[in-house]
Amino acid sequence: MDNLKPAANKKNAVRVTLTLKPKTIALLKAQGNMSEAVDKLIELCCLGLVQHDGSLNPIARSDKTKL
Repeated sequence: MDNLKPAANKKNAVRVTLTLKPKTIALLKAQGNMSEAVDKLIELCCLGLVQHDGSLNPIARSDKTKL
């Protein structure tokens, strides 16, 4: 189980197992590296570039034309 410890893969990352919807998997796979895509999405959330309530629950946009 040493390979599951942080930094075991020299990327300062921890391996996890997730259950995702087929649409989510397809979108992540379309980005190439699924792990990097998730990391990028979380970084965008942290930067305030994705509207959410602080717990990553999406907030509906009032004007969808500004996407």
